[in-house]
Amino acid sequence: MNSPNARPITNDPGDSEARSWLPLHVRGDAQAFGRLMNAYRGFVMTLLWRYGVDPASRDDLFQDVFMKIHQSAASYQPSQALRPWLATITLNTLRNHRRKQYRRSRVYALLFSKTKHEYLDKQNPGADQVLEHDSTATWLEDQIAKLPDRQREVLVLSTMNGLSMKDIARVVAIPENTVKTRLRRARLALAEAISRREAVEN
Repeated sequence: MNSPNARPITNDPGDSEARSWLPLHVRGDAQAFGRLMNAYRGFVMTLLWRYGVDPASRDDLFQDVFMKIHQSAASYQPSQALRPWLATITLNTLRNHRRKQYRRSRVYALLFSKTKHEYLDKQNPGADQVLEHDSTATWLEDQIAKLPDRQREVLVLSTMNGLSMKDIARVVAIPENTVKTRLRRARLALAEAISRREAVEN
């Protein structure tokens, strides 16, 4: 499964130029906001995809995110890193959406495919175990969905290239040490769940 409209989440050279677009938009440049939407559509859509937003809701949420960006444009300072600022608005918009309705997606299994494969590799799977992959992905999906929201947030953000611990702290508006603590607890919870499953299967 590939993320729709996704671009690699990296700090491309265009970010330095893009930092001027919101101030230009605030000053009345009719094209600046369109350039921002076109340049960062992939970034925002990939965030929504990786947070498990279903395809039917993704476009509407994308529009909501950029409406919030438009409303918050005057608060943006060109000295700020643009991607973490956009990610903060995206995450806040998604939180508001999930207060109304939370829909779980199989994307979580894809986000943690490395964990899935490591787990299956421990079992030394052969051809006869291929059919078990889907059930394992579903099981991991369930475990991730059971994590507290705060732990799941940082776990998802940590899987994405381009957002450091420092940037995650800015996005979630918590100290960097708190990010590390939540991430450690999330990973520990998954590791313990895997160990319990192994004990039952063995």
